[in-house]
Amino acid sequence: MKRTIVTLLLAVLMLTMCAACGTSPAEITPEDPEVVESPITVTLIVTMPDGTQTTHSLTTTRYTLGEVLRDYGLIECDNKNMIVAVDGVDANWDKDQAYWAFYIDGEYAMHGVDDEAIADGNTYAFEYTIG
Repeated sequence: MKRTIVTLLLAVLMLTMCAACGTSPAEITPEDPEVVESPITVTLIVTMPDGTQTTHSLTTTRYTLGEVLRDYGLIECDNKNMIVAVDGVDANWDKDQAYWAFYIDGEYAMHGVDDEAIADGNTYAFEYTIG
């Protein structure tokens, strides 16, 4: 009997709290994983095969870096979703053991651009690398 009363009181308390905020439990939905609430800006530095660098300032409401880079047309991927070109320059491992090394705030990234949730002010970099 006591357990039923306690459960009932907890249910009433939860409904009261939701009514106080103006949100019913049915209206609560998870955040869209593909967009952030307000635009953020990140920096992308691309180091080309000849050592020259291009800096891009990217403003977006997307959630992952991969989405942002695709929106800006800065990457091309193969059918395995591996980056084969950055800023229009191909890197071909099979031809000359070249690839695009990916860095986050100066540190070698341990995962890909589609797994990187962006944060305002971060600096990302791709460096054309051989072997």
